[in-house]
Amino acid sequence: MPAPEALAFDMYGTLVDPVGISKQLEKYLPEQAQRLAEVWRQKQLEYTFRLAAMEGYEDFEQVTRKALDYALAAVGRELRSEQRDALIARYNDLERFPDVEPGLERLKEAGYTMIVFSNGAPHMLEALMDAAELRPYFQGFVSVDEVKTYKPSPKTYRHAARRLGRPASEVMLVSSNPFDDIGAQAAGMQAAWVDRSGGLFDTLGSPPEIVVGTLTELADALE
Repeated sequence: MPAPEALAFDMYGTLVDPVGISKQLEKYLPEQAQRLAEVWRQKQLEYTFRLAAMEGYEDFEQVTRKALDYALAAVGRELRSEQRDALIARYNDLERFPDVEPGLERLKEAGYTMIVFSNGAPHMLEALMDAAELRPYFQGFVSVDEVKTYKPSPKTYRHAARRLGRPASEVMLVSSNPFDDIGAQAAGMQAAWVDRSGGLFDTLGSPPEIVVGTLTELADALE
């Protein structure tokens, strides 16, 4: 595998931890919090996949709100509008994983060009880049909003490569989501899977050559 010229990092679940939302859910609905969190995330991803397949588009905040509404209906509960707003706002203020700072510092010192490449809407990513103190490590972010479709559409990965000014083969996607890694490889990118949960890789495709548990391990692997 040729050495990548640039690294494109997924945001949610790779750089920042969505667990904060689960903690917020426990304040409102402690008995249903776990089930609600699982259905919410499942529907959030499902809606992005379906929109991409239908060649439709709604920004990530709207998709996230609709997925939350579905999850609440699925567990038979309701929340006040201000409580739903507070949950959505958490997406703009998530904590980064502990390994992110030392890992990114090493990759930056190694000279990689690095961007965040996310399904997140631009205003969400702007807020999160500041809240998680990620700006020092990245040349900026690329939102799928720019092409009005979602990962794993090949359009998104090709757009990210164009924004970097490089062929896709010289860009490595770094993601904790197997569907994202598979999508990137199908579009001609390299990929690295950050297996934060110790879970299974999707059987729709093969794991990439680089499988790590943290970004510091990624820095080791790329040396």
